[in-house]
Amino acid sequence: MEQLGIEPSLLLAQIINFAIIVFVLGKLLYKPILDILEKRRREITQGLELTEKMRHEEEKMALKREKLLEVARRESHVILEEARRQAKDEEKDILASAHQEAEQVITKGKAEVERLHEQMRKDIRKEVVELAGIMAKMILSKSITSGDQHKIIQKHIRELKTIESQG
Repeated sequence: MEQLGIEPSLLLAQIINFAIIVFVLGKLLYKPILDILEKRRREITQGLELTEKMRHEEEKMALKREKLLEVARRESHVILEEARRQAKDEEKDILASAHQEAEQVITKGKAEVERLHEQMRKDIRKEVVELAGIMAKMILSKSITSGDQHKIIQKHIRELKTIESQG
């Protein structure tokens, strides 16, 4: 080996030095670096698993949100239909009430007209009786004696009063 330019003692020293460096680097540097790399690999794996889990959770939440939105839409539709129905019912009630009030006003008006009509009849009958009495007086004063006039007038007044009380 010496002919090749290699000294065995130097080669042995370099092998021993290399073995010491490998041993020292393996114990002090290589193993901690491998531990750090393994720890980093585990963290990345956990991060990926957590990311996948979060993605699944996000999908579930999106589905739940869609379901809740659909339920809310249905409920709002039901509420809207109920409000429309109540509005129609209230409209019917208001119209019925207005119609009933109108009927009452008409009925009261008819009763008032009837009462006024009856009052006018009584007033006219009273005036007719008075006029008939005056006319009878005038006619009788010219053709009959005052005693006969008085009897006839009394008779007609009684007749008119009975007619008036009947009407």
